[in-house]
Amino acid sequence: MATARPVTLALLGTGSRGRTFSSFAQRYPDRARVVAVADPRTDRREMLADQLGVAADKRFDDWRDVAAQARLADAVIVTTPDREHVGPACRFAELGYHVLLEKPIAPTRAGCLEVVEAVEKAGVILAVCHVMRYTTYTDQVKTILAQGRLGQLVGVEHLEPVGWWHFAHSYVRGNWRRSDQAGPSILTKCCHDLDWLRYIVGRPAVRVSSRGGLHH
Repeated sequence: MATARPVTLALLGTGSRGRTFSSFAQRYPDRARVVAVADPRTDRREMLADQLGVAADKRFDDWRDVAAQARLADAVIVTTPDREHVGPACRFAELGYHVLLEKPIAPTRAGCLEVVEAVEKAGVILAVCHVMRYTTYTDQVKTILAQGRLGQLVGVEHLEPVGWWHFAHSYVRGNWRRSDQAGPSILTKCCHDLDWLRYIVGRPAVRVSSRGGLHH
């Protein structure tokens, strides 16, 4: 029986997330193939491109160089820094590419709306990498709640156990240490949890309150 050809992908950003998502193509070459990569860091770009078997003329310093080519792939994976999500997501949607976008969509509400408007106008698929939605435990929790097996849902107590080592390396000294360069940790780290809660509960929040401090 004939099988569909692999989905072709252009990878924009070859850091940790880019390596993670592109590894799917390495494990399942019959389902996906990375045909172009873009990253300003030559060493990182070349190492991953070699692993993925990307042709030498499909390796770029900047996502704009990919956009300037005749269409190279079915979809793009956008794993650029948080504040560089909107530009490539919107541009490649305009060019007809489907978009897999690392979370958060953008650090601002305006940026999120701009991306949504671009993909709706272009009629392409946008998927945001809220990976917690696609786990077995999420399926089980959502099914149990939907069936009413716990009764009426009146509250959820949810803990995001950010390890001290992770917080120190990522949010104190790392790429997400400053809100003006990335975003607040409630967005950059905990948008997974906010999306998950919204998904399993099945309805949006109507009011938000917050409290806390440096040592709480």
